[in-house]
Amino acid sequence: MQEQRVTYLLQQRLSGNETAAEQAELYNLLKDDDNMELFMAALTDLMWQAPEGAEADPSARATLLKSITATDLTLPFVETLRPAPSIRWWWAAAAIAGIVLATVGYWMWKPVNSIAPVPAIARYKNDVAPGGNKAILTLADGSSIALDDARNDTLGKQGNTNIIKTQNGQVLYKAEKATTAITYNTLTTPRGGQYQLTLPDGTQVWLNAASSLYFPTAFSGNSREVVLTGEAYFDVATLPEKPFRVKVNGTTIAVLGTQFNIMAYANEQTMAVTLLTGAVNVSNNGVVKKLQPGQQARVSANNSISVTEADTQAAVAWKNGFFIFDRADITTVMRQLERWYDIEVVYEGTPPEMRFGGGIQRSLPLSRVLNILEKNQVSFKIEGRKITVVR
Repeated sequence: MQEQRVTYLLQQRLSGNETAAEQAELYNLLKDDDNMELFMAALTDLMWQAPEGAEADPSARATLLKSITATDLTLPFVETLRPAPSIRWWWAAAAIAGIVLATVGYWMWKPVNSIAPVPAIARYKNDVAPGGNKAILTLADGSSIALDDARNDTLGKQGNTNIIKTQNGQVLYKAEKATTAITYNTLTTPRGGQYQLTLPDGTQVWLNAASSLYFPTAFSGNSREVVLTGEAYFDVATLPEKPFRVKVNGTTIAVLGTQFNIMAYANEQTMAVTLLTGAVNVSNNGVVKKLQPGQQARVSANNSISVTEADTQAAVAWKNGFFIFDRADITTVMRQLERWYDIEVVYEGTPPEMRFGGGIQRSLPLSRVLNILEKNQVSFKIEGRKITVVR
């Protein structure tokens, strides 16, 4: 009976016909975490009742993504593979987002300190904590420093450049004076790690899990160049006389001063360069594409470059503490979990044909994330850090 009531109230909301009393009733239901499964089931059904050609308001779609990264989202929308799902997903998601945003903190966007504790899945003997600030800094002489264990102080010196670990858990390269003797360092994050670095020119770099950045300890000459593996977000210091270049997998990204994200993991099908501000040139094998803010360049395995409009909030969600998925299949979701939780994922038979949209906090323990996915028709077998996805 209550499930029918939830469905009716959501239908009223989506149609724009709800009364003030029905709105208040729906908000009260959303306050109760015990209603999560009812809400999920009703929403999944309703998104397939959307008109075939219904397009989400672009501003509502942007608001949805922006709100995810600004607050706390712990429930993904799920869809099975049916015709024209993406249009319907955004129609329902954008409309439902209006409910959640209006309640200012209930349910998916509830503040962290007000989320009721959720017991770990009973099959867990030892839960897996989320990743954190972990990295290894390799110096020019081959010696290394475990940054998560290092004290907040000057860690050493490379030429005329001091290496400083700051109180907020990042590494800062600060040159005392100009130098011609250039050495190179490498910052490497493990699976389950991330780190922030300030290069000698003031450029800030956020390095995601299972990534590395090879960089000079001082920038001399007429250019600045670094080499990336994995994923990183760059906020490049503006120096018009010294272009900044990132080399990754045979591709070069050239900028003067801008903000952009590069996702270039070896086990992903394509590399993605997403531009937030400024302008960048993405070049590979003599082909050059110039990006404008809000665009994304995807470099395929055959080195072709395609440029499309981008969901910039989704591209940098990891930096802001979230996983965000837009019609991602289960293998895409689990690859992100593998890197952040340092787990092994295998599949029993063919992976389930499901698509996920929405977001989940990266600060949650693994059991909580799997519990969320299990509420959306995904099953797991858990053996320590080995997770089997069951059909």
